[in-house]
Amino acid sequence: MAKTSGCFTIVINKEGHILLAKRKDYPLWDLPGGTLEKEEPLEYCAIRETEEETGYIISIKRKIGEYYQPQYDDMQHLFLGEIIGGSPIKDGPETEKIEWFSPNKLPLLMIPNRRKQIKNYLKHKDIIVRDSITVSHFRIFLYKGFLRVLSKML
Repeated sequence: MAKTSGCFTIVINKEGHILLAKRKDYPLWDLPGGTLEKEEPLEYCAIRETEEETGYIISIKRKIGEYYQPQYDDMQHLFLGEIIGGSPIKDGPETEKIEWFSPNKLPLLMIPNRRKQIKNYLKHKDIIVRDSITVSHFRIFLYKGFLRVLSKML
């Protein structure tokens, strides 16, 4: 079992666009999601985090992925969700803003590996993708440097 786990949700609207949240801690786009709390069911974590970060209430259609990050001993659980209520937040404690993006025009500045996870779902819609993901130390160095410069400009 991984030291930490998180749950993230791909929510797709009727136009086929994917819901992403721009984070406040890092100016990067991400799927709604976050850390699994102790003894919390995975699906509940995905529902809770999506509402906290977007304002939308969702139901989980099914699990679509499990991605292990060995360098952090972290397991990311991905779900497919659909909106059943709520309304979009304009500015939340963790979220700068939310937007719908075409899968073919995802934003450049995304959390590492999210683009891969989204593409895996779109390519393998009928299975649970199980994969190991890593972020190179060089890429982390570049991201941190870029974010430091960007935060000084803002």
